[in-house]
Amino acid sequence: MPRPNKILEPTKQYNIMLKVEQYDKLAKMATIMQQSAYEQVSVADLIRESVDIYIEAYEEEDEN
Repeated sequence: MPRPNKILEPTKQYNIMLKVEQYDKLAKMATIMQQSAYEQVSVADLIRESVDIYIEAYEEEDEN
């Protein structure tokens, strides 16, 4: 059975290279977050959320 689609809008794939230390920390965070959530939390989910936060902060700063 394929994984359910979490993103319900057009998407674009992007290949990213992370330091092993960065990935390991994100994987640990995802595991901890998944234990308290009712859905799968992946490293990719955390990266997407981080990008959203970065964009939001940039846009707020750009408005000033």
